[in-house]
Amino acid sequence: MQPEKLLEIVRVLDNHIPVSETKFSQIIEKMQSLDFSSYDQTDMVNACNLFFAKHFSENLVIANKMTPPVIGDLMALAASELGLSGQFIIDPQVAFPDLIFQFASHFQRPIFAESADEEVLSALSNLAQIYRFDFTPADSKASKLIVSRLLGIDFAKELDSLIYLSQFQPGQAAIILADNVDLQSGVLPLMLKSHPELELLSIIKLPNGLFKHAEMASSLLILRRKVDNEKVVARILLAQIPELSNKEDFSKFVSQLKTWKKENL
Repeated sequence: MQPEKLLEIVRVLDNHIPVSETKFSQIIEKMQSLDFSSYDQTDMVNACNLFFAKHFSENLVIANKMTPPVIGDLMALAASELGLSGQFIIDPQVAFPDLIFQFASHFQRPIFAESADEEVLSALSNLAQIYRFDFTPADSKASKLIVSRLLGIDFAKELDSLIYLSQFQPGQAAIILADNVDLQSGVLPLMLKSHPELELLSIIKLPNGLFKHAEMASSLLILRRKVDNEKVVARILLAQIPELSNKEDFSKFVSQLKTWKKENL
């Protein structure tokens, strides 16, 4: 990722998309008419997500559904180091089309996503084309890695819906962004009890410095469907990602993930 290229892309978007344009479908339509062929996928995803964050900063309804790019990067790091795999990367209930692309830009895999919001649903396939992703519905037999965000409006309902829509196959995992207050509410143990086919692999707290207020802090929730007749249950990994400026502690965190994977998966 080259900062100067990100600035170039954002500048082009600023020049062609007026601040007054608030309809997301119109923004995507304008983006489709622009030539970004000289930029790679990673630069495009990062730059466009930065542009969206800036463009919708005053629109709290949309802004609250957006995920900072660094969180998508950290989710990808965790998934990679823990060996979470799948032929497809799937998000079955997208709130805003940023996280799925930020996460998937770290992997060379087909992706697919769906949304209850018609405008977001339309934007997903169009953005995939702009970013040059293979956006293809996964075959029922294909292995999938689920990545999603729960907004916390109704945590129990959102989590139950995600589990239902994900249609987990044995051994398949989901890495989910969720608010700490929801994870500490007592809903998760009840949900796992009602879904005995799933196991909790990990809860990884994100750096506190990423959030303006403590009550906004979030963690990565990692679930996996148990493999049939699996005898050994993985030890739950509870971890804290250190502040990103602390390179020594961050290196220790990555080593912690590697060690856990070696011992449990």
